[in-house]
Amino acid sequence: MREIFLNRRGLRAGWRLLIFVALLSALSFASDWGSARLFHPSQRPFLDPLSFLEAEIVSLILVLLATWIMSRIERRPFEDYGIPSLDDIFGRHFWIGTLWGIASTSLLIGLIALFGGYHIVGLAIGGLDLLYFTALWLAASLLIGFAEELQFRAYLLATTADGIGFWPAAAILSLGFGALHFFFKPHERWEDFASTALLGLFMCLTLRRTGSLAFAIGFHAAFDFANLFLWSGQNAGEYAVGHLLQTNWQGSELITGGLLGPEASLLVFPVIALMFFIFDRLYCRTEFRLEDEGQPQEKPAQARTTTLGL
Repeated sequence: MREIFLNRRGLRAGWRLLIFVALLSALSFASDWGSARLFHPSQRPFLDPLSFLEAEIVSLILVLLATWIMSRIERRPFEDYGIPSLDDIFGRHFWIGTLWGIASTSLLIGLIALFGGYHIVGLAIGGLDLLYFTALWLAASLLIGFAEELQFRAYLLATTADGIGFWPAAAILSLGFGALHFFFKPHERWEDFASTALLGLFMCLTLRRTGSLAFAIGFHAAFDFANLFLWSGQNAGEYAVGHLLQTNWQGSELITGGLLGPEASLLVFPVIALMFFIFDRLYCRTEFRLEDEGQPQEKPAQARTTTLGL
């Protein structure tokens, strides 16, 4: 019986994952139950930044609480799960990640425009509304980045990797990340499933090579901000409330992404491939290692890690 539950490092990874998922599920149920009785949730559009602020604040608190409980059980610091320290949260990796998020989305939009699928008509908002919605979408995007990265690529990834290895765990969780988008959002197509899964895998790579999720959080936040607000694309058949630009998307949905926006354009795949190619060469060391992987080794072709972004 002991071998079923324990190995030389303590409780087996599978059991720890079950405890974490059970904890997170129980906390989510309690939160939903309490909010339904204490508050009267207002009905807002899907892409209203206030809806994201409310939902992602709760999600972030719950995943941090569940992770903290597991860290006390395992007697491990948050950094062992890839969660950046307070000094590192808004450090250089975070800001380089935001540059990559903005640059990759801008490249994608530029390619769509080059093929005649995207035109800017003018500003959709101005004056105080411009300041108000810019601030709201910056806050909402940042919370999305923190909440989703900590849900999918912190404790879950580190503990799954502890059981089956980093890259098998990254592949499985990235497929799950894409599947959640595919099955729980309207108008979904295989292109959005594939691009979301590949972006998830890219963020796993950034964790592996930088040592924390700071880059991934910055990238995720900036990618969503640029798609929804800055370049004003659709998502699940809607435009963001308070989006910046009046835009004209025309032509085949294979180029524009259709109702799903730029993430579902076929042009997203060469952009993602380019991201993997450049990042792999700029960040050459494995910085996030599992307990039994020993000391970091450099790639033979590169002597050091650079911190340049796109």
